[in-house]
Amino acid sequence: MTLQELVRKAASCYMDKVAVCFDECNNQLPVYYTYKTVVNAASELSNFLLLHCDFQGIREIGLYCQPGIDLPSWILGNLNLFMKRY
Repeated sequence: MTLQELVRKAASCYMDKVAVCFDECNNQLPVYYTYKTVVNAASELSNFLLLHCDFQGIREIGLYCQPGIDLPSWILGNLNLFMKRY
C-alpha cells in the first residue's frame, strides 16, 4: 500500500481528527489540520498541476518550500499526481 493510499484510508475513518500539527516554536500556538483538510489540499494541488503543467513525459517533480503546516499536503499532492499520470 502506498503512502497516499494509507492516508486516504486513515482519512476515511478519521476525517475530522487531527492529522498534522505544526509548531514554529515562536511562542504562538501550534497549527492543526484534520485529515479532511490535508487530503483536500493534496487533491487541489495535484488537480492544479495536472491542469496547468505540461509534463511531456517527465516523471520527476521537485518540491522546494519552507517547513510548514502545508508540507504534508504538498508531498501527498505530488504523490497523487504521479498516481494520476501513470
